[in-house]
Amino acid sequence: MKKMTILGLSAALLLAACGTEQSTDTAETASGSATMESGKESIKSQLMQFYLTVSKEINKEDAQLNDFEIAQAEDALPAGAELTDMKEAAATSAEQAMQAVESIEVPESLSDHQEEIDGALASIAASYEMKIEELGTDAPDFQAAADKFAEADAVFNQVLEENGLISSNLYNEVSQ
Repeated sequence: MKKMTILGLSAALLLAACGTEQSTDTAETASGSATMESGKESIKSQLMQFYLTVSKEINKEDAQLNDFEIAQAEDALPAGAELTDMKEAAATSAEQAMQAVESIEVPESLSDHQEEIDGALASIAASYEMKIEELGTDAPDFQAAADKFAEADAVFNQVLEENGLISSNLYNEVSQ
């Protein structure tokens, strides 16, 4: 439920940033400038939609990983076989999230940002791979994985801001 609330708030903020501006100069609006603005708004919309798709696809798969991380942060991890089962479920969840990220395709309309977005998605996938490896240890430490994910967040935020959108925190959206 928290994920949906955070996702909804993020969507509302980003959609608010997508509002169109009205020009009082009708001659300029009638010319190619209107077409450019329309194109920019379309890219904003496509970028927003893509960004939300990334978090949605991850959130479909990472619930058990999030449960583990939350229990670990609250010092509430079980012991023995229950801990082993929880770690295995979290690793499976991380694997599925990684596969979901790797299967995300960048829309043609965002081809100007293809390289940056592909790099960000690769960082997210690497972050999940690092979490899988850590779950195989006695005391998983996800800081390096969080740092790797932060690299992707920085790239996404740069692309969002370059297109007149408000930056966000994808890591927070998928870690709840």
